[in-house]
Amino acid sequence: MDINVRTQVQQSEINGLFNEVETIKKECSRMKETIDTKTEKIISHILKHGNVLAYKDDVPHVLTVKNGQTTKFDKSALANDLGVTVSELDYVGVAEFVEEKKVTSPKLNDYYYQEPTQKLKARKAKKSDIELILGGRS
Repeated sequence: MDINVRTQVQQSEINGLFNEVETIKKECSRMKETIDTKTEKIISHILKHGNVLAYKDDVPHVLTVKNGQTTKFDKSALANDLGVTVSELDYVGVAEFVEEKKVTSPKLNDYYYQEPTQKLKARKAKKSDIELILGGRS
């Protein structure tokens, strides 16, 4: 009887921890969306009006937008060409298709493409940056 009570207490504790973890995951997801939305708004403003001066812990920083590229893999095009679903194209699935000679390793390179990205960058402002951005009003 004592063992059964301990097991139920442990189950209850684990259930509580699991629910806390799930709640935290949802909060993180919402915060990530909020961060992305606000970052996009800052980037849009900088692209229209130029670099911005912002303060972090009372230290001036220059906010700029850096253009870059990321390499993406077009799973949907590969899935379409192979006649399979996208969910079948994990690492193991792709390896199996290569082993079965349904697709070659060099042919997989055709499904990679470059996508332009814009990232927000912040660096400590120099006196010249502050004068340039504020137009001599420092």
